[in-house]
Amino acid sequence: MSDTESSAVASGDGSANEGKKAAAKTQENASEDSDDELDDEVPIVPAVPDGGWGWMVVLGTFMIHVICDGIAYSFGVFVEDFVEYFQCSKSAVGGLGSLMLGVTWGSGNIHLFVS
Repeated sequence: MSDTESSAVASGDGSANEGKKAAAKTQENASEDSDDELDDEVPIVPAVPDGGWGWMVVLGTFMIHVICDGIAYSFGVFVEDFVEYFQCSKSAVGGLGSLMLGVTWGSGNIHLFVS
């Protein structure tokens, strides 16, 4: 028992119950305040609208560009091998490389004519 409760019980005026009610209200207020503090501390993270598949699209796009651009820009390394394999001149193999880059870069504007 606290000092206020023991003095109220000793005096017999019934104020001990009021002291308990006041202590209960104080605890309720403290729990409400602690809930408010918890709400302030927890960051609100928005839900991912696509479920996280956006990163898979980014990864796929990156891999496509690495492979396609990697083949296009490293074509010169393979010229000698293509000349040997196809038994043709370097200018014919160079035409293939130019055609490949031309189609790759030119196809980017197709959407302007299609829609």
